[in-house]
This record gives sequence, structure tokens and C-alpha cells, in this order.
Amino acid sequence: MSDLSTVFQYVDDHSDELIADYQRLVRQPSVSSSGEGVPECAELLVELMGVAGIEARAVPTSGNPVVFGEVKSGNPDAPTLLHYSHYDVQPGDADDPLWDAPPFEAQRFGDRIVGRGTTDAKGNVMAFVQAVKALNATTGLPINLKFILDGEEESGSPSLPEFVEQHREMLTADAILGFDGGFRAGDKPHVSLGNSGLLTCQLRAMGGAKDLHSARARLVPNAAWKLVWALNSMKGPDGQVNIAGFYDDVRQVTERERELLEEAGFFDPDWHEDLGVDRFLNDVTGVDALEQLLFTPTCNINGFASGFVGDGAKTLLPSTATVNLDFRLVMDQDPVDIFNKLRKHLDDSGFEDIELLERGFIEPSRTDADAPFARVVAEAAREVLDREPSLWPTGDASGRTTHWIATRLGIQSAGTGIGPPDWRGHAANEFMLVPYFLNGIRYAARIWDMVGERGGVD
Repeated sequence: MSDLSTVFQYVDDHSDELIADYQRLVRQPSVSSSGEGVPECAELLVELMGVAGIEARAVPTSGNPVVFGEVKSGNPDAPTLLHYSHYDVQPGDADDPLWDAPPFEAQRFGDRIVGRGTTDAKGNVMAFVQAVKALNATTGLPINLKFILDGEEESGSPSLPEFVEQHREMLTADAILGFDGGFRAGDKPHVSLGNSGLLTCQLRAMGGAKDLHSARARLVPNAAWKLVWALNSMKGPDGQVNIAGFYDDVRQVTERERELLEEAGFFDPDWHEDLGVDRFLNDVTGVDALEQLLFTPTCNINGFASGFVGDGAKTLLPSTATVNLDFRLVMDQDPVDIFNKLRKHLDDSGFEDIELLERGFIEPSRTDADAPFARVVAEAAREVLDREPSLWPTGDASGRTTHWIATRLGIQSAGTGIGPPDWRGHAANEFMLVPYFLNGIRYAARIWDMVGERGGVD
């Protein structure tokens, strides 16, 4: 293993500069759902990458630009590693009183930096960028690096399929590494080998032509009840989804995947504390709970709107009721097929008049459970982060991210993240801890060093 002491010392000696660059990126809004600040953030990122020694540009797409970067090692035989993360963020919700500081100021409180995107994912992005800077200033790069930094991840990456297809040759690499999010409950780094799929949709029921006095409920159907009955037909108290054929294509957990779950372990109290519950659904515990988290598809209500729910009484018969749903899907489930099965379920159950709208979907993706590259990433985590990482054969979250890209390019993949536990993702007071950010820079450098020493990822 190469001696990276000079690289790590550079991170220590230049920590203020490295953190200041990172705070500068967080201070630039880049909300993909509204477009706020996205082009400006892409250009800022190109600038910061250029300072680090990465040749970068903002590549136009049908939506937000993808920032692509490349830097080559001096070794003509060096392997090439592709990287994925994203520079777009969730809305800042500046009016939310729970924020300790405005969401786009990246204020520092001791070792805690608060702001939207501090972990998800500008902290992860800048770990890559600053690792290149540190290596260029010291030992040089051990391998060739390429970077895809998405501007639409928080909105489902609708333009990424077109980008990947149009630039396949530009994206040629031996493997792809993703940095996003942070440590799991129990302060454990993680390495993930896949992502869940996702289908989001909206159901809308109609009663009368307009809202009415509730006395008319004797004669006119109630849209809210109609939607409640439809939802009740879709899923029972046991958690089973009752849509015909919903589970037909679910890929079963292999013995090797179960072994990985056993190796990763699952400490219920840490997760209970992290999730704010005292038990899990179906009373599962331990590794069975982890298997349920990663390999069970879901039907989830995001929100329900109908009628009047303010203070006081308003005797109203609502004319409309709307619910937003998401389905987390597992390998071999097709989001389009699930949408069609949902439509058929509604029709066959007497709810053919309920409007069903598809709001977006992402296919599930997974790399091989024994992919050698994942072992490299886990070894680097073990050494640099000084903790035993959990290696998950797939992930609970969804996205057209690292593993999705790997599936299309036919290469190995591994995903990890550098943020602290309970980093408040998508919520007020999202934060990064300075030691985690600086260790993330060292982590990236060590992964690259290990790939270079092995002459590749196999």
C-alpha cells in the first residue's frame, strides 16, 4: 500500500482552504425542482474543479446541465475510475423555524456546518474535488479519473438516460464510484451495491361537481371516502400489497446476499433511535429487519388532501380527494408494469372513475454481490475511517445514480457516503461535521491509490 502521509498532511495543513471552497459551493443555491441557481452552481463547480486540476465543463441536457470532469494520471497504463454524485439540492425552506441558520449560508458552529446540501451531496462532491487537489499538490494521481455530477438527482434525474446514451464513449471506465449521503445508524460507514426502483403516482377521486353542505352526504358520494376505500383495497394492515401480480417478478434473496446481510449486521437500538420508533413493522428484528428494508417492495402514502382540516368545525362534503403514492421496487420489478397493474386493480375493484397519473419512475439497479471493486472501497473505509463498514448488497433508496449508470455501461460499481450519522437529509438543519468532510477527502484518495496499486478493479 502506498504511503499517502504527505497527502493526508496536505489535508491537515490546508483544511481551512478546503473547507472554504466547500462552503462556497453550499452557499450557491441549486434547487432542481425550481431551477433556482442551478446554472450558476454548475459554472461555480466547473471553476472549483478547474482550480483543483480537473478539466471540467457543464454539458447541456434537455434539463439541467451535467458537470463532466476528467483528469489523467501520468501513467499511460493506469486504470480509469468514473465517479458519480450530484450538485442539485432539495428546497431550502428558509421560512422553516427549525433551521439554526439560513439554509444557503453554510454557517459553521464549531465543527458543525449547517446548510442545504452540506451532506447531500455538495460535501460528497467536494471530497472528490479536494482529493484531486491534494494529490496534485503532493504525490500525483495514481489513476485516471472521470466525474459525472448530476444537476437533477433530487428530481429523479430525468435527463440522465439521454446523457449517458449520448456520451457512452466519453464515460468509458473500469468501474464507477458514487459518493452521496452519509454514515448509517450506529456511526458506521456503508458500501452499497445497488438501489431500489421507484414509481411515484397520484390518485384523484371525484364526488359531486363542487363542495357541498355535509347534509348532502345522504345523496352525493364523498370523494374522500371513495379514495380511502380504494387505498384500503390496495394494501392491508399486514403490509402486503394486494395489487394482482405485484410480487410476481420480485427477485429472491440469494444465499450470498443473505451472507452479506449477516456480515453487515443490524443493531436494532441504533436504528430505533435514528428512526424515532420503538419497533419495526411486522416486529422484525436484527438481520431480518435489514432484509425487509432492502428487499421488500412497498406501497407508501406520501400525502392525502381533501376537504377541510383547519381549526373549528366546517361541515363540508368534499368534491375531490387526492393522494400521492410512491412504490419502492426491487430487482426485476418494472415500474411501468407496476403502474399498469395498479390501473387494472382500480378498474377491477370498481374504482375505474379514479384518475391515475404517473409522476415519475426509476428502474432498480444492482451490481454483483462479489464485485471486487466493492471490496476495495470497504477496505479503504476500514483503514481511513477507522470503522468496520457495512456492505449492503443493495440500497433502500432509489435513483438513477451510480449503480444505474453502471448497469448501462456494463461496469462494476460501489456507492458510499461521507456525511455524519443523522445528517438531517431533506430536512431543516442538514449538516456536515468537519472531521467527516476532511476524512472524506482522505477516503477518496485512498480508494484511488488502492485501485492504482492493483492495476484495476478485478
